[in-house]
Amino acid sequence: MNKILKSTLQGIGIGSSIMLIFIAIFNVTIDFLDVISVYLFGAICGFLPIVYEFDNLPLPIKLIIHLGGSVIAFFILSTINHWVPLQPEPLIGALTIFTLIFLVIWFIFLIFNVQQSKKINTKLKNM
Repeated sequence: MNKILKSTLQGIGIGSSIMLIFIAIFNVTIDFLDVISVYLFGAICGFLPIVYEFDNLPLPIKLIIHLGGSVIAFFILSTINHWVPLQPEPLIGALTIFTLIFLVIWFIFLIFNVQQSKKINTKLKNM
């Protein structure tokens, strides 16, 4: 449970940070529903990595579930909040940018986890 909570809170923090960057770049004003939606979206994206705890699923399937769930959450919340117009060009652009940001964050976490695993394996070998 602690791992899920930590991951969910990390998602909220990352999502909120990215939203603040977009607000600064595009000079966007937001209301209370936008703030709650960003927190909800971050929580969903932070909760979805629970899929990586299932050892019987291959990594590409886990990534598809994580990315797919995040894209669905983004699409639903962006539709509710009118963040992205429901037209092909803006939707494709927003989903492309979202996917690129997602993959960059995912690779950062992957690299961090691989490094942590190497450190743990080194310590175990030295015991």
